[in-house]
Order: sequence, then structure tokens, then C-alpha cells
Amino acid sequence: MGSTLPANLLRDAKSLLTQEIQLYKTLRTMVSREQEAIVLNEDMEELLQILQEKDGVIARLQLLADSWGDLLGSAGIAGPDGTEGFWERFRALFPDDREVSAMLDEARDAAEDLMKAEDESKRLLERYSAGLREQLASMAKGRSVAASYERMGGAFQ
Repeated sequence: MGSTLPANLLRDAKSLLTQEIQLYKTLRTMVSREQEAIVLNEDMEELLQILQEKDGVIARLQLLADSWGDLLGSAGIAGPDGTEGFWERFRALFPDDREVSAMLDEARDAAEDLMKAEDESKRLLERYSAGLREQLASMAKGRSVAASYERMGGAFQ
């Protein structure tokens, strides 16, 4: 079985795992910043900026998932990340590679930590949402006032 695997599979898989772990950790840091924006600062503008940054990282994770699909398809492994038994089948390709095993554990732990933090952010957002909603409304109003002002030609002569 080992001889039918693409030669670069192990190297490429480790590269993807490294990227994935890094993206999870980046997102986890952003979630901490998000929680500070909600709880400590109650700063809607900061929160919106962080959410926008997170979208970019999430898009990179989605591209990474496509890369996984391509790489594992070349090894004859079907099924997207997250399907039952998927990572076990992948781990079984390299039963003696402790590094792959450790990286898979680290990726799983980082993903679980991220999901818990995201859940906590949702709870905090619900708790602090009234004040943040007020800010959002006043920001929107401020933007519309500024836009009207610009349409009228900017500074009054």
C-alpha cells in the first residue's frame, strides 16, 4: 500500500497541517481580541474590524480545505475534513510517523479550542448586545449624516 502513495504526500500533508494549525491559532488570537472589544471596550467599530479580518483568515482555511481535497484525492482518500473517521484513515497512511500524529492532534486541539472560544464570544455578544447595537445604530446614523453632508458638497462655503 505504501508504494502506491504519491511521493510528495507526506511532505505536502505536513505543510498543509502546519498552515492549518497556524490559521487556527491566528483565529484564536482574533477571538480573544473580539472578546476584549465586546467586554472591555464595548467597541463596535473594533469588533467589526476584527470580524472583517477573521473573514479573510476563514477564506484561507476554506482554500486550505480545497488543497486537502486535492492532495488526498491523489492518494485515493475520499471525504472532506470532518467526516467521521477521515483523520483516522489519514493517520493510518503514516502509522509510524510520530510527527504527523502529533500535528493531527495539535490541529484537532487548536480547532476545538477555537470552537469553544467562538461559543464564548457568541454568549458575550448576546450579553453585551444592547450597548453594541446602540453604537451600531449611532455609527450608521453618523455615516448617513456624513454621506448627506458629502452629497451637499462637503464643507459649507
